[in-house]
Amino acid sequence: MKLNYKGLILCLALAGTSCEKGLQPEVYNAISPENFFKTEGDVKTAVTGIYYELRGGGWERYTASWGGWLTQGIGCTDEWTTNWSTEQQTDFLWRAETDFCGLFYKAMLPAVTKATGLIAQVADAPVSDALKAQYTAELRAIRALIAFDLYDQYGPLPIIVDPKYVLDPTAAQAYKPSRPDVAWYVNFLETELKEVAEVLPVYYDNSGDYGRLTKGAALMVLLKLYMHEKQWTKAEATTKAIMDLKHYELQQDYAAIWRHDNQHNKEIIFSVSSAPTGGYGNNFLAETLPPDYVSRNGVSLTRWNGYRLPWGVWDTFDAKDKRRERLVRNYWNGSEVIDGRTVNTYLKAGALPMKYQENPNTDGTWDASEYVIYRYADVLLCRAEALNETKSGPVKEAIDLVNELRVRAGVDPIKLSDFDQTTFRDRILQERQWELCYEGGRRQDLIRHGKLISNAKARGKIFAEPKHVLYPIPQSAINENPNLTQNEGY
Repeated sequence: MKLNYKGLILCLALAGTSCEKGLQPEVYNAISPENFFKTEGDVKTAVTGIYYELRGGGWERYTASWGGWLTQGIGCTDEWTTNWSTEQQTDFLWRAETDFCGLFYKAMLPAVTKATGLIAQVADAPVSDALKAQYTAELRAIRALIAFDLYDQYGPLPIIVDPKYVLDPTAAQAYKPSRPDVAWYVNFLETELKEVAEVLPVYYDNSGDYGRLTKGAALMVLLKLYMHEKQWTKAEATTKAIMDLKHYELQQDYAAIWRHDNQHNKEIIFSVSSAPTGGYGNNFLAETLPPDYVSRNGVSLTRWNGYRLPWGVWDTFDAKDKRRERLVRNYWNGSEVIDGRTVNTYLKAGALPMKYQENPNTDGTWDASEYVIYRYADVLLCRAEALNETKSGPVKEAIDLVNELRVRAGVDPIKLSDFDQTTFRDRILQERQWELCYEGGRRQDLIRHGKLISNAKARGKIFAEPKHVLYPIPQSAINENPNLTQNEGY
């Protein structure tokens, strides 16, 4: 990796000029180390620019495209099928050379490095200590968010958190780090997230700042880390900390969470902002719709005939469940209602995951709808799961948390008397799929419950092996750094 000081500043500053909805950067026509990082506006622009790493520059980042955060999180699970050629992922045929495995790695590992460089530059900026603390906390939070998702997919990686390997070209060129152990990596993430959560605001007063990392978002990543590590007592405490913020709440209407006219609602803890322009928008709807789908609302729609939810998962939903309404079986083709399961060849693979709905302002491509990463319902389910572990079995609070979501969905509540610790553990896994289907967490949930490989084999995926709980380090990265070891089995 070879970086130089001037190039880093220019890259980040130019990234700050992207058209993210909510985050509103200033535009500079001539940027250099001599005229940048001189004012509060400079610093805010540079910090805003790091959010570009989540969305821009390619399809493979925090998006719904193959190799991005969503498909990496569900593409090898029972929630995913598609009309496209993704058999390498769905059938567990990937290798270290397989392209999709390395897309997120190659895009997001440098983003961690950029955040580290920015942290050092903010420290030297001529702004108040209070602003330095706020912006530094924000950068550390987004660095930890990315670093956790890399860890979840690939295991501990040699993330660059020492700025000398960013700002000193000689040191950077010679740096060939080995992988840290799990204990170091987890401790780093835990320390970063706990510290920044003490500094970040619960929310931003200026609506133009929506989408920036908040206290709740940092705590949510910390919660995901604790769940990943099965540190149940800490997970239980973190769910309480999020709930005690008194800022988040469930939407009464499940479908409204993703609706274009209900953006920034209080169920959303963290989302990636979108803009109605090429490279910065939300393409989820276009990636889903079959060629003969016609809007009843007169919206002209682009249809790429991709994403589907397998019918086997669709069948597990209660027929009354309102959440299943966003996993569409029947649709209008302009002249009749099509039963996609029995009539239309476009849909024989599965239902249409349409949590992101028609927006009269776009054709389904580059939609300005925010891309939801974490929401409050997940906190309730994590707390129920953690309570089941810390209390050695289900308790009334855990059952009540699950029932909050079931009642909203229009299905019957469950009863405490029907479960012991093992059966409630299994039920939580199922409830998570019903509530959070096609939102990117299924792989993580199955791994935590020790069921990713057994679930795959039960679906006939004969090549699934224990090594597949991690994706491989891209072979190109191994070739560049002789000290970088590959994940076991690859």
